[in-house]
Amino acid sequence: MTNHTTQKGAFSRRNLLKGAAGIGGGLAVASFANLFGIKSAAAAHDAMDDPQTILNLAATAETLATTFYYAALTGAGFELSDEDVLYLKLALDAEKYHLDFLTANGGQPLTMQFYVPANVLSDPAVFVQTGANAETAFVGAYLAATRRFAELDVPRLAATTAQHACSEAQHLTIIRDIGGLAPNNLALPLPIYYNVSDAVPTLAPFLQGGEGFIGPVSAPSAAQIQSVLGGVKSDPTQPFVSVF
Repeated sequence: MTNHTTQKGAFSRRNLLKGAAGIGGGLAVASFANLFGIKSAAAAHDAMDDPQTILNLAATAETLATTFYYAALTGAGFELSDEDVLYLKLALDAEKYHLDFLTANGGQPLTMQFYVPANVLSDPAVFVQTGANAETAFVGAYLAATRRFAELDVPRLAATTAQHACSEAQHLTIIRDIGGLAPNNLALPLPIYYNVSDAVPTLAPFLQGGEGFIGPVSAPSAAQIQSVLGGVKSDPTQPFVSVF
C-alpha cells in the first residue's frame, strides 16, 4: 500500500454503487464465504478454545482492523467526505481501544504484518466489500467468544466480548453507509462461527497472502494511529469487567 493523502470532499456514492452492482449488488453471505473460506457455523462444534487462544485470535483480528482503517485514512485513492473520514477515524480509535484491552489482558497478535486485496485502496467497491466482510467476521468471532466464555462460567468476560461484538457491528453499519448501502439491513448479526478458532480460515489470506492479495503491510504503531486521528476520540466506555 503506497501512502498518499486521503482526498477530502464528496465521496462518489454513484460510482461506488456501480462497482457494488458488479460484485453482486450487495454484501451477501455467499460472496463472503467464497472470498474468505467460511464453510459453516457448525464447522467445529467439538473445538474447545481456551481463553488464551481466544485472546490471541481476537488481538490478531484487532491488529488487522487497525491496519485496515489506518491504511484507508492514509492511502485511499478514492475520495472520502469529511463525514466518512470522521467515521473511519472513530472506528480506528475503537479498534485500537479493543486491541489495548486484549493485550493488557494477555492477548498477543499472531503477526504484525498482513496481506490485503491488491486494489482495496483504489477500488471503493472492493474497499467496502473487504471492510464489511471483515467486520462481519469480527462480529461473528466475538459472538463465538461470548458463547465460549459463558460455557467456561466467566460471565463478566462473556459480557465484555458481547460489548466488542456490538462495537464491530457498528463498524459494519458505517462501512455499508459509506458504500451507499442500507446500514441496518440485519435484524441480528450473523452467527457464522461456533468457536473463535473457526475464524482462522477467514484470517488466512490476510496472514499468508494468496491470489489477488499483496503485501505484507505492517500494522501501524500507536504513535502513527494517534497522528492520523488528529485528536478524534471515541466516547470513553468502560469494559463490563471493569464496571461489575
